[in-house]
Amino acid sequence: MNGTAAATGGSASCRFAHYFVVCGVDTETGLEPDDGAGESFEQSPIRRSFKSKVLVHYPENTDRIPFHKDAVNMLCLPRGLSFRTQADSLDPQFHSFTIASDDGTRSYGFVHTFYEEVTSPQIITAMQTLYQMHHVEHHSSSSASSPSSSTCSSASTPSTSSMDSLASSLEESDAESLTSGVSGCLGCVGSFDAARDTLYVSKALCLFTPLPFLQASRQFLAQLHQAVTSQTAPPLPLESYVYNILYEVPLPPPGRSLRFHGVQGPIVCQRPGPGELPLGDYPLGEAFSLLGVNNMVKLLTCALLETQVLLYSKGKPMIQFSVYFF
Repeated sequence: MNGTAAATGGSASCRFAHYFVVCGVDTETGLEPDDGAGESFEQSPIRRSFKSKVLVHYPENTDRIPFHKDAVNMLCLPRGLSFRTQADSLDPQFHSFTIASDDGTRSYGFVHTFYEEVTSPQIITAMQTLYQMHHVEHHSSSSASSPSSSTCSSASTPSTSSMDSLASSLEESDAESLTSGVSGCLGCVGSFDAARDTLYVSKALCLFTPLPFLQASRQFLAQLHQAVTSQTAPPLPLESYVYNILYEVPLPPPGRSLRFHGVQGPIVCQRPGPGELPLGDYPLGEAFSLLGVNNMVKLLTCALLETQVLLYSKGKPMIQFSVYFF
């Protein structure tokens, strides 16, 4: 079955995907500390988390499945924006989540997170200023021996990190002093120098589907990312592939397979029939890799013995979750 054979503009309940979402840094808002991350200003700014935003999502809304921007943003980038330099690992990551509506219907989100080079001068300047202030405060507080020095050091801690406030908070003489202090820490862990380093920020591509088509969604998002970073342009504009998976690829009938065109190759998924087990597209090998063999054996034993099982996330407190097997 070819996904392009479906009629355009069909009901959202009959489509393979409900939404396509992009989350990342909003250059107009600038850098805002992510208070929910539970981090302190003692950490280098390059290691802190900042608030992310839903940059675009298509379509605006669908029938029966409203789009909740704040919830989607939190689930796509649960740790907020992460900044890196060329010295750090920039490998893309993948995760999934489930959203349950009041009526019991579920939507499955699949997220491909990668690091994109920061080209906004305002964001680079804001990060440079944050690091300079952190560097001077850290070294002055470690060598301070009087209460007055501690008071001055704590007062220099920024309560907000918007680009406008950072750009206007330093006089020229202060900026020269900060720059000279940072020059002695080139190559330190978590250091950043705009003249020497390339700044990267996390960005998330997300696809919402009515069924847990994990592998197909993962392949589509990975191919889309590869097309964005490739020097060779794909045969069609990237918007065409997003439009195709949102409006032209149908939901496969029960017991049937679906083959549709991705950005760089065909993608195949299969939907179980009425008499078959529910769709389980999650690779069991990853569970063993993440939890370990002993923990997986304990987990399966507890599930088979109908013992209560609690899964605890290490993410933000607001998205820690519990799953129970009875």
